[in-house]
This record gives sequence, structure tokens and C-alpha cells, in this order.
Amino acid sequence: MNRSFASIVVLLSVLASLTAAYTTIMFPNTQECYFERMKTGDHFSITFETAGKLPIDFAINDVNRNPIYSMPHTGEGSYNYVSTVEGRYSYCFKNNAPHEIVVNFNPHGPEEETFLAGHDASPAENEVRKLSHNIEEIKDHFNFMLFRNEVHEHSVSDTQKRMFNWAILQTLALAGACGWQIYYVRSLFKIRGVV
Repeated sequence: MNRSFASIVVLLSVLASLTAAYTTIMFPNTQECYFERMKTGDHFSITFETAGKLPIDFAINDVNRNPIYSMPHTGEGSYNYVSTVEGRYSYCFKNNAPHEIVVNFNPHGPEEETFLAGHDASPAENEVRKLSHNIEEIKDHFNFMLFRNEVHEHSVSDTQKRMFNWAILQTLALAGACGWQIYYVRSLFKIRGVV
């Protein structure tokens, strides 16, 4: 019992350390590629999301730089792949927009996937591995949600500042227009000699 509990704790701690999210800023009309070295039969998965769901192009290329999978004009996505040839695979993000786009992505390479595969394990250990993988996916999604929340908080605070400054400008303009009208009406009556 202690051995299985210890193996579960080790499994969860290793999974927690393996989870890593990356964030990159894509400048206008640029492409950024990342590489993963895989052996035949290795499993690779990736999830990504852009700030504000702005569209980018996503593609996975094989060893010969031939496209395996592409998702044009998307703000989020995920893809799983099992390699057929040993070598260096690439996954690329391309920004065709005239503005910067922030991309947050989570690759899961062969090391993680090999660790999650059940090698002569009991059904309980296999279920724990599946549960750990599901927890990892939930953690990835939670990180995306935190990232999205930070972006929205920044947008909201900027909008509130602009609205406040605009309200002050309108108040000053209204006070100036009222003062000018009072001055004009008083000077009009002074000319006529009523005041």
C-alpha cells in the first residue's frame, strides 16, 4: 500500500514539474517555429490560444518540412500526433495580421507521453495515469484562463482610464460653454443697457 501511494505521489510531482506553458509575442507578418525531436511511434500533443482569440496560422511539419496538419486563421486549438519517422519535427505559428498577437501554448513532448504510457502496470496505476493526464489538461486550460483574465483586466483598466479622462474633458467643455454663454448674455444686456 505504501509503495503504490509513494508511486502515485512521485507520478503527480513529476507531472507537475513537466507542465510548462510558453508565451510569445508574434510581431506583424512573422512566423515562429519550434522543434521537437521524436523517435518513431512517439506521441506529441500541443494546445494553444491567442490573446483575444485573434486569428493566427498554425502548422505541424514533419522531418522533411512537409505539412502534417495546419489550422489557418484560428484563435485556439489542440492537436495530437504520433510520429512515423524519427527526426526533428516542427510546429509553427504565423501572424499575418498587421498588429502584434500574443500566443500562449503548451507542448507535451515524447518524454511526458512516454512517462504517461502504462508499462506493465496494474489497472489502478493505469487509471491514475489517465487521471494525471486529465489533471494536466485541466491545469493547462486553467493557465489559459488566467492568461485570458490578465489580458481582459488590462483592457478593462485601459478602457476605464479613457472613460474617466473623457468624462473630465466633457465636464470641462460643458463648464467652459456655460461660462462663455453667461459672459455673452451679460455682455449683450450691458450693450443694451438693461443690466
